[in-house]
Amino acid sequence: MKYENFDTRTDARWLAPVWIRVGSGAAEAVRSPSDALEKLIYRWPSEKGMHYSSAKSRCIEALSQRHKFDASREAFIRAAIEAKMLD
Repeated sequence: MKYENFDTRTDARWLAPVWIRVGSGAAEAVRSPSDALEKLIYRWPSEKGMHYSSAKSRCIEALSQRHKFDASREAFIRAAIEAKMLD
């Protein structure tokens, strides 16, 4: 998957995955800003909370600037908690 100025196919991963559950499915490991962005765009519940946009922005920043990985992970965790998806 490609977005504007950067390629989301990156090997850069967070030190620890974030485990989420989409609907009633099995728990899934989210291991990088790229994984998180894919979940936020394609697999997120239709009702988006206030942390959703921040998480999406932080993941895009982490991919385009190759830093801010910790900020992207923390923002994704807040959005997952808000959406009741954290496993």
